[in-house]
Amino acid sequence: MAQKKPLYLEIETSRLRNTFGWSEWSGAVGDLGTLLPLGFALVVFNGFPPERLFFLWGVVYILSGWYYKVPVSVQPLKAMAVIAISMGFSTELLASTSFFYGLLMILLALTGIIRWLQKWFSPALVRGVQLGIGLILAQKAVQLVLEKGLLLQLPRAHLFLSVGLLVAVLMVLWVFQFRKKIPVVLILIVISVAVVALSGVRPHPDHPGHSPVQLTLPELSFLWMALIYLMLPQLPLTLGNAVFAASDACHAFWKQRSRRVNPTRLALSIGISDAAIGLLGGFPICHGAGGIGAHAQFGGKTGGTTIIMGGLLVLVALIPSTASLLFLIPVPILSAMLIFDSWRMMTLIQKLSHRREMGVALVVGLVSFLTRNLSIALLIGFVLERAWNYYAKRVSIVSQESHHD
Repeated sequence: MAQKKPLYLEIETSRLRNTFGWSEWSGAVGDLGTLLPLGFALVVFNGFPPERLFFLWGVVYILSGWYYKVPVSVQPLKAMAVIAISMGFSTELLASTSFFYGLLMILLALTGIIRWLQKWFSPALVRGVQLGIGLILAQKAVQLVLEKGLLLQLPRAHLFLSVGLLVAVLMVLWVFQFRKKIPVVLILIVISVAVVALSGVRPHPDHPGHSPVQLTLPELSFLWMALIYLMLPQLPLTLGNAVFAASDACHAFWKQRSRRVNPTRLALSIGISDAAIGLLGGFPICHGAGGIGAHAQFGGKTGGTTIIMGGLLVLVALIPSTASLLFLIPVPILSAMLIFDSWRMMTLIQKLSHRREMGVALVVGLVSFLTRNLSIALLIGFVLERAWNYYAKRVSIVSQESHHD
């Protein structure tokens, strides 16, 4: 018989309160290095209105903080975002994909299939996909500077100045953001936007104000493409990073406050959020473990951290023309943020301890980068991993037989 949860734990959980002190404000900006660059790229390469992205993500941020009482991150799905950005998929396709993916996550959560599926997605496969995503993000960051220069809305010019600024921003972020743990990226963004605005540059004319939501019915004709190109490559990352690793991270950082956090609930909240986001014309999210660590690193301890971040995103989305200020952020700053985001993804391969796993992950990562098709990379990695394991078992059996003879 399942042991009933002690009454005192139920009472303590119900009494948990979110706080909104300075540490929560500091923790709120911790994950901007992931959210802003990917959101920016989705606006530029896929045509999403920034108001819609910020509003929908902000609402999920607020609800996550209210329910979980700890800083559960809200991030755009990385694998899906990178593929969508590189292939230029339409907002209609991506909104439909969000709805389909949400239904899939709800199904996996409610049926208990989540834990059964975990054994099929080995650490080597997941780390390999993360490596591939990191390589693609780094390539996109460099491409952004080379193609756009200083600002998106200006003709490409001053290439050496753009590259020089990129190097300078990388150094500043490395010293202050990652060594001294000062969220200087927010300061850089505010100052740079103010300087650009005062210089007379205006937001991009091709991106006027939009409604923060747009009813978008899913199109079944998109299902096959969504499944092959977007959902299957994303699923192992979601399960490994945003369900199991995210749950572990919350309990490691805030053990006494994380009683509502478990893999099934995280999968369910991802599913419900993505289904709703899809119906409202947005891009899907997850609860990435890296984002949770980022919020914790900068001082976040309660759901107040994510409520603050969500409130800021919603506010920016609702104030007319404010969201378009995104286009005034200098390209070198955004590229630098993308590079650090890509580096964080690539270094996760170091968590693998065996050479065999490392080899599989490297193959998956390189195939992902070269083909831009994570499904093919996963298939090759899966076959390679099984063949390698079979070979190792055969060698072990032959060795034992020789020893007995």
